[in-house]
Amino acid sequence: MTPRLRHILAHPALALVLRLYLAGVFIYASLHKINFPAEFADNIAGYLIVPYWLVNPVAVFMPWLELVCGLFLLAGVRVRAASMLVSGMLAMFTLAVIVALLQDTPINCGCFQSVGEAISWWTVLRDLTWLCMAAHVYHFDRLVHLDRLFMVKPEELGL
Repeated sequence: MTPRLRHILAHPALALVLRLYLAGVFIYASLHKINFPAEFADNIAGYLIVPYWLVNPVAVFMPWLELVCGLFLLAGVRVRAASMLVSGMLAMFTLAVIVALLQDTPINCGCFQSVGEAISWWTVLRDLTWLCMAAHVYHFDRLVHLDRLFMVKPEELGL
């Protein structure tokens, strides 16, 4: 890899753009699920990998986690932690889609709305791309972090 390409790929501005994009994706994805948890629970149950007694708690908790992570990424608060959680969710989503595809389960993705696109290998590719973006944000994002404005250094406290 040329030094110029390496510099572009590792530039914090690229990580900032990817961070804002992922924030938008996760905020948008969470909104419909928060408003319609029963429909999202049906989608989760359709994957046939979550025990029946966990379907409803996951359908209520997961969209809120997506929203909080998206808002943290947008605001630049605890970006590494948020990108790690986003990476974990994306890995879990990707694995669920792969399992459903291998089992030939005819279900909708459930990513952005309950009635939508059917899962396919393009869904896997999209999720893997987002996973790479989240990893890039984790490693290279250093610009526009709101939490840095409110951090107090120990020497400022006289410690």
